[in-house]
Amino acid sequence: MGDIHNWSSRTGLQNLKTIIDGDTHLRDAMGDLLNLKLVDVESGTCAYEGRPQKEHLNPRDYVHGGWVMSILDAAAVMSVVTVLPEGQLCATSTFEVKFVRPLQHGTMCRAEGEMVSIGKNLAHCKARLIDTDTGKLIAFCTCSTSLYNVED
Repeated sequence: MGDIHNWSSRTGLQNLKTIIDGDTHLRDAMGDLLNLKLVDVESGTCAYEGRPQKEHLNPRDYVHGGWVMSILDAAAVMSVVTVLPEGQLCATSTFEVKFVRPLQHGTMCRAEGEMVSIGKNLAHCKARLIDTDTGKLIAFCTCSTSLYNVED
């Protein structure tokens, strides 16, 4: 497990840029497991790309909804992380997803997250997942994140 104090000594945007740059001290273990990659961050936005594999299929041979929800959650919540100051973290508190079409394994996808609003204790964000070859929408979500300080 990563050292939370190393994470909290930089802003959220600095941490995410470090991950993109390949710093081995900050690792995205869930991203590795699900074949997701953080590819772009700016203040208030975040993008992940991924290609679901056969290991991510449900019994009907479509990509399991959990894979879709994971990439959407990552992009949405990390869009909030991009605006957090040193010492502040967040965690998903609510999450709602709408599936537009089934997803086949091997399809290259991009999840684009955007922070909608931020307050003292709660932030709201959204994301959409698109098939990068066709540009078709696969799913979208809205969620809220609880904000807290490392010392809490």
